[in-house]
Amino acid sequence: MDYSHELPSEAELLIIGGGVVGAATAFYAAQAGLQPVVVEMRPAPCSLTTPASTGAFRLQFDNLQELELVRESVDLFLNFCEHTQQAKYDLGIRQQGYLFCTTDPQRLEWQRELVAQQHDWGQEDIELLSGDEARELFPYLGQNVLRARFRPDDGFLDPKQLTMGLLAASGATVVLDCCVTGFDLHDGRLAAIETNRGRIATAQAVIASGPFSGPVAALAGLELPLETVRRHKLVMPELPQVPRDAPMTIDEDTG
Repeated sequence: MDYSHELPSEAELLIIGGGVVGAATAFYAAQAGLQPVVVEMRPAPCSLTTPASTGAFRLQFDNLQELELVRESVDLFLNFCEHTQQAKYDLGIRQQGYLFCTTDPQRLEWQRELVAQQHDWGQEDIELLSGDEARELFPYLGQNVLRARFRPDDGFLDPKQLTMGLLAASGATVVLDCCVTGFDLHDGRLAAIETNRGRIATAQAVIASGPFSGPVAALAGLELPLETVRRHKLVMPELPQVPRDAPMTIDEDTG
C-alpha cells in the first residue's frame, strides 16, 4: 500500500472510496491481477462510516444467496493472515454469538421454520431456544422472551484493522484528500475521471463511497435507487446485568 497526495496519470482500476468496501474491492482486484488505485476524499482511509460500524458478523440469514456470500467473508475474517499474508493486522475476533429474540407468539412458527431452513443450508450450528432455555443461558433477557435463535460462533471484529489489512494486502496506491468531480465518457464508455487533484485516465471504476455513492454516480449520469438514512448509536455505560461477553442481542420483532 502506497499513500500519496499525487494522482497517477492512469489506473487499470480506479476505486472511489477508502472504507472497507473500497479496501475489499482493491484486495480482490489485486488477487485477480489488477493494479488498483484508490481515491479517498478524507485525509486518511477508513475514517468515516466504516470505523463507526459495530463490526459484527454472522451466518444467520433468511436467504441462501446472502448466506453463501457471507460464508466467504467469515472465512476471510477467521483466517485473515492466511488469506492476506498480513500478520501485523489483528482483527480482534470475538465469537460471542448472535441472539435473535421474539416476544410475539405469532412469530414462533416462523422462527422454527427459519432455523429448520438454515439447517438445510448447512448451518446446523444455529440453535432454536425456548424462552426458558434462552434465559438460563442469558439471564439478562426479559420474562416476555418466548423463543430465540442463537449461533455461538457469530461475533465481532475490528473494522479498521480489517480495512487497513485489506488495503495493505492489495498493494494499491491510495490517494488521499482526493474528491471525484466528474466522469469523462466517450461513446458511453469511461475514459477518465476528474478530481480536485487532476485527471486520471481509466476505463474501469468502482464506486465504493458509502453514503456518497448516489451523488458520485450522478456525476456519471447514473441515477441509483439509493437513499441515505441517518442512523443513531447509543453507547451505554457497562451494566452489571449484561456481561461483556454477551452475544449481539436483537429484538427480532422490531429489527
